Amino acid sequence: MLFDNPAVLVFAAIAVPCAFMALRHWQRALFAVFVLLVFEGALRKWVLPWAQSGVYLVKDAILVAAYLGFLLDGRRKRSVRGEAGLIKVVLILSFMFGCIEVLNPNSPSILIGLAGLKTYFLYVPIAFILPYAFKSREHLFGLIRRYLIMAIPVAVLGFVQIAAGPESSLNTYVSFSEDAENAGVRFGSTYDLVRTSGTFSYISGYAVFLSFVAFLAIGYNMAKGWRLKNNIAPLLALTLVVGAMFTTGSRAPVYTLVITGPIILGITVASRALAFQTAMRLCLLLPIMAIIALNLSPRAFEGFTERASSSEDSSLERISSPVFQTIVALSEAPALGIGIGTTHNSALTIMGTQEPWWLHGLMPEDEMARVTAELGVIGLLLNYFLRVLIAVFALRCAISFNDPAYRALGIVLAVHLTSALLFAVINNPTAGLYYWGALGLMLTMRRLEEAADAHARTTFASSRRAIGRSAVHAE
Repeated sequence: MLFDNPAVLVFAAIAVPCAFMALRHWQRALFAVFVLLVFEGALRKWVLPWAQSGVYLVKDAILVAAYLGFLLDGRRKRSVRGEAGLIKVVLILSFMFGCIEVLNPNSPSILIGLAGLKTYFLYVPIAFILPYAFKSREHLFGLIRRYLIMAIPVAVLGFVQIAAGPESSLNTYVSFSEDAENAGVRFGSTYDLVRTSGTFSYISGYAVFLSFVAFLAIGYNMAKGWRLKNNIAPLLALTLVVGAMFTTGSRAPVYTLVITGPIILGITVASRALAFQTAMRLCLLLPIMAIIALNLSPRAFEGFTERASSSEDSSLERISSPVFQTIVALSEAPALGIGIGTTHNSALTIMGTQEPWWLHGLMPEDEMARVTAELGVIGLLLNYFLRVLIAVFALRCAISFNDPAYRALGIVLAVHLTSALLFAVINNPTAGLYYWGALGLMLTMRRLEEAADAHARTTFASSRRAIGRSAVHAE
């Protein structure tokens, strides 16, 4: 029986009341999803390990209810003029093609296709609904500040997990079998360090969280002029999340920050979002923050450098791997792919097997290759053309902002969205939420600035009319 499964009962007990609340308070529900994303793994690992799958689906149920609440909210305003029109067109085309792929004859089950459709598109509406959840400029930056403060204990947990050692109960991941423990992966020269996952289910989620929060903290601190006064918490958050990156043993967050840092600095200088005084302040502040971050856990930093230098695959191989895997997928997969969702881990659960026999030996790991295997060349072009469009749109928006704070935060978000061309968005729910959330923040700033400009023009016109009437009466 379906309701004999404790995971289903937990899902119903949590998701149903939350969904009803989300229908009425969809704005707060959207913000709550980004908080739940951070602590969902902790619930699955330590609080309700026997109901992992049920807890995992709660945020999706809340999101669906929030979408419905947004549609039913008659008070919401119309979209701003020209709001990412081309992006929406490509998204609609991608969704229609995804629906067709649900019925791909090469797929072993329509249920896999429906699950794949959810994986590809469930988080997309966040980008276009989130702008209506923010009331003002102060509301936007206030919530970002709170999110950065919330990230501080999550980052600190990484240092605690490193110190606790591989045998600690803190260092487990969510296992594929809910009845079994899943010990942490070790690294370092003597394998005496554990790759931390923080409050997340796996290393990948924690690494994505730390990377996104680092971008968010850079953007926020840049918008605030990197001032120390009344800004200690966001600066501390940036320092801690950078230090915590080394505890994961993952190279991607660290290398991404090292590569994109100079790019962000160059664009902000070129767009005049960075004042000379702020640049001088950065020259003093950033080296101090970097030294502190590297020394928060010397053992983690040492283990990270050992893993990075002794890894079997070089960084160049990792960068070029998506291209080679995609070429293999193009040559071996059918022209229209095997079907949406067929390479996702949930496909094994749906089919009740341990081997994906429907892939016929094609086992892509990188997202570009997986999209190609599932959707063929048409799906590959649609999905990555969409990501290029979003990156270009975000950069153009960021540079065009009149408000220097919007411009600074927008540039950082644009670089984050551009980096998604190389990393997983579809097959990593944490990355997917942050990707579409970042686009939502970009559209939020655009909407708020257009609303402020419209208000200023209305006020100016009213003032001119009032002055004109006064002059007439004076005559």
